Amino acid sequence: MQILMMVGSEMGNAEMAGDLVKDELDEQGHDVELFSEGDASDASLEEQEILLLITSTTGLGDIPQNLEEIFEELTEARPDLSQLRFGLVGLGDRNYGETFCGAPKKWLALLVELGAELVGEVLYLDATDNPAPDEDALAWLPGWLALLDA
Repeated sequence: MQILMMVGSEMGNAEMAGDLVKDELDEQGHDVELFSEGDASDASLEEQEILLLITSTTGLGDIPQNLEEIFEELTEARPDLSQLRFGLVGLGDRNYGETFCGAPKKWLALLVELGAELVGEVLYLDATDNPAPDEDALAWLPGWLALLDA
């Protein structure tokens, strides 16, 4: 299966989770393209069928800096992403209250607005009670892959 994996990270936790998940996907024989920086043309979302987005939240619910450009471009250009199926792993900290997992929630809203189909449940990980987001993301992965094949 060909999968575009986008990773948004400020402090490295989402990157750590993304690395472990990518290694597992590679071991299973999937063709994974990693996107961690660039603009919408670099990601070619209109040409992709499967997206796995792993992103943290920064500030008060903001998109990590490395994915800001593509998020803003997609928001402005509004491409049709109805061919895209996606999964989402979001990292945040409940101590930030209403802005907990703000970036993943913004991505979820945008992708659905653009016609993409969410496959499975979003995995929201809380840094206050979750010291190993990479392991939790890895545990979530088989269920998501099974839903893609269904």
